[in-house]
Amino acid sequence: MALPKYEQIAADLRGRVVRGELTAGAALPSERELTERWGVSRSTVVKALEVLRQEGLVDTRQGTGSTVRERTPLARTAGERYATAVATGYIYTAGEYAEIVSAETVPAPGDVATALGIEPGQRVACRHRVTFEGEIPTATSRSWFTAEVADAAPRLLLRERVREGTTRYVEMQTGRRPHTGRDWWTARLATDEELELLRLDGPLAVSEARHVVYDSEGRPLAYEVSVSPGGRWSRTEEYSMGG
Repeated sequence: MALPKYEQIAADLRGRVVRGELTAGAALPSERELTERWGVSRSTVVKALEVLRQEGLVDTRQGTGSTVRERTPLARTAGERYATAVATGYIYTAGEYAEIVSAETVPAPGDVATALGIEPGQRVACRHRVTFEGEIPTATSRSWFTAEVADAAPRLLLRERVREGTTRYVEMQTGRRPHTGRDWWTARLATDEELELLRLDGPLAVSEARHVVYDSEGRPLAYEVSVSPGGRWSRTEEYSMGG
């Protein structure tokens, strides 16, 4: 079922902000441009921009239009990062980078085994990272891959950045193109480890996102769990990744 037009417009603009195409302070297309591009009424465009204002992504001033806020409180999905990697060759936007905490083979926990379609305890590759915007840690995440994928993509087990992103790297190494992603979101109290990595004072709630990406044959390609501080907007959806 297609989203309402105003949601489609908001999603398109949101994606451009997430991918860094529209940076802080940048002007959004005018209401007239959006009306003509999407073939909708002005009221539909106004409703789309209101969605982005409510999410804290844009500011609107009479006579000057809408601009991207200086600080956009986004929790970027793995699918959005993959789209950035395909478009630019780099998974992170300007000012972002990751520190790799560990990269190793481990026995698959129950949720990892279920997500990857393997038996619990089978060996999997696990990459643990902390993502920063400038000096501020914004997320900590773990990505898991089957032993078969890890054999074909050996950089997964090196404690160094994969600048094109692990999903894009796995695609290039294996020829298995991401087709569909599925995300689940929840809120919970941070663990002691998460409080330390994200430099937070606890107890404090965090947002947890679980992501599985499937190839064109419906086989799981990667599984990721990402944790971000509260107060960052996120979306729950199933979406195409371009396959």
